[in-house]
Amino acid sequence: MASVRSGKTFFSVAGTFVALSIFSSLQLKMISEIDAEETILKHILVKHMIKIFQRIVKGQAWVYFLFLKFTFFGNSIFGADDFSIPETGKIEFISKDNRSDDVFRAQRVNGKYFYFLNKLILQAEKKGGPILSPSQFPNIAIKVKTAHAPGHQVSADLLDALLSFLSGRGYRSDKIMIVDRDEKSLIQAGFYLTEGKIGYYGKYRVFSSSSENYYDPEWFHDSPMPPTIHDRSRFFLEYPNDRLRRVEEERKSYLPSILFLKDVFWINLSVATDSVNLGIDAASSNMTTGAISNYQRFLKKPTLAPAAVTEILAIPEIWDKRVYSILDMSQYQFANGGQFDAEFLDSNSSLLLSENPISVDYTALSIFKNIRKKNGFIERDESTLLLFKYAKELGLGEMNKIRVFDVY
Repeated sequence: MASVRSGKTFFSVAGTFVALSIFSSLQLKMISEIDAEETILKHILVKHMIKIFQRIVKGQAWVYFLFLKFTFFGNSIFGADDFSIPETGKIEFISKDNRSDDVFRAQRVNGKYFYFLNKLILQAEKKGGPILSPSQFPNIAIKVKTAHAPGHQVSADLLDALLSFLSGRGYRSDKIMIVDRDEKSLIQAGFYLTEGKIGYYGKYRVFSSSSENYYDPEWFHDSPMPPTIHDRSRFFLEYPNDRLRRVEEERKSYLPSILFLKDVFWINLSVATDSVNLGIDAASSNMTTGAISNYQRFLKKPTLAPAAVTEILAIPEIWDKRVYSILDMSQYQFANGGQFDAEFLDSNSSLLLSENPISVDYTALSIFKNIRKKNGFIERDESTLLLFKYAKELGLGEMNKIRVFDVY
């Protein structure tokens, strides 16, 4: 798999680097028929020579790979207390290799989101985490998880608490946006007005994939994974007389460029759901398969699902724009992942925060393991989950080095 901007490849899982070229119709036909799982497992790349040139300009990284013989494929949000910002000098942009994997955990939260969120962020900042200030992060995009709303979603109280905190730090409402892929789920979650000031949550603008600037045609994740029948039918209707265009488009998953282009940095608000192929569908997936187009093709594949999540996260323009990921365990679904099932909902009064979305997912797994064992389900063993294996290979953190700090 490859993560691409303007047809240029960045990297892929397990150290395999991939480049794109202009394909013939025969090659495109072969691509559409490829067994994606076998491709990943066997790494069908007979031999390759790699030359890497990377430069960073205004926080954007470009990587080029050359010489490949074979290529593949309202509410408290209206008012806030006055918060002081910690004393800092000029904060330089931090590369992914120097960012912390630490997790800060508040327990016995019981709905007191504002109180505990304030404590968590202050503790993270005290230990070297990014300082939430308009001078450092001019625009904040809050990626919420509402896919299973209204049954299982990010709490409005948590979102309100974060908005209040940001307001207290000096952020104007026009410098904050709320983002999720599906407009319908945002409406069901209560985060998107459908009358009056349409497309707002209180005074904050809300964006979905139906918004014109959610995607950018130059930013996409490229994969040999075939699309679902539904998506293939959609492409046929869109391009009935252009087979090459259909094959090209079905390989692409467009990225939520609204979350990372220009001076936008993201905060990730998520809830957790069990997943057969990921182990846990939470913060990491919320920023990746929970945000891209043409995502269905990955979800039921045991290899491609974790590969897609980690590869998309590792795109420098996305990874370097992260501020914090916050995982609310006040309600989580511990079985029958992939769809909402109220039978398997449980609660834990923990709120987890980290600079690294992989870290909070890994930490939350212990809660899943206990409840799954209690109910007679197969244990999700983190040591065998490809999500964390691929994350390590791509330099997104080593989970055995995570430190968890309890905040009271």
